[in-house]
This record gives sequence, C-alpha cells and structure tokens, in this order.
Amino acid sequence: MSDRLALELFYAMFPGDPLRQVPEARATGARLRLQNGFPYLDEIDALLDGDTTQEWRQDPNGCLKMLKARAPDVVDLFIEQAIMAYFSDPIVSHVLTGKATPLFPHHVVMPDIDYDLLEPVLAHG
Repeated sequence: MSDRLALELFYAMFPGDPLRQVPEARATGARLRLQNGFPYLDEIDALLDGDTTQEWRQDPNGCLKMLKARAPDVVDLFIEQAIMAYFSDPIVSHVLTGKATPLFPHHVVMPDIDYDLLEPVLAHG
C-alpha cells in the first residue's frame, strides 16, 4: 500500500479490466509519470486525509466530485494528469490500440474517412 492517498485514489481511478487484458494503474509505470508531472500530490493528500470514511476507494468518481467542490483547479489538473499518465503508458496503449506507441503525446494518423457516407446526412440536414 502506498503512503500517498493521492496515489491510492489514482489506482482506484484505473482498476483495469482483466477480461480485456487492460492492466490496472498499479501494474504500470503510470505512477512515476503522475508523480513527475503533477506537483500538487500533497494538496490531494491533504484533501483526502480529511475524509475519514475513505469510501472513495470504492467510488473514485464520487470522491473526485467531492474534491472538486473544495479545490476545483487542483483536482481538474490531477484528473488531467492522471488520465495522461495512465493512457500514455506503453502497456496500456498497446492493449488498447494494438500499437507499441503510446497514444499521448505522440501523433496518431487516422485512416482516411469515406465522406460519401455523410452526403445523405448533409442532404437531409
């Protein structure tokens, strides 16, 4: 168990999906990216330390809503950095895309779109 409540919240946010072989955040290198990219872990720890019930471990989304009511800017940045840290992990990216390159911050080229399919929609719009 981590001594940082913010990291425990991060792990709860990304529990993974064993059926789809998506790893939980704890099994990736995302923690280090979060620690290096988010300088306000102490502030998140302090916000979580006041919650003695720690029900946030089962309901991270409810916890994030509660934290946003108290410190919206820091919590928004935490959510953004947590998402970037998790989804930029090569293990997670490979499972989700089948490619070895992480989604963020690398440029991803999408296949060409067949705009012929949109013509009926535009004609009726």
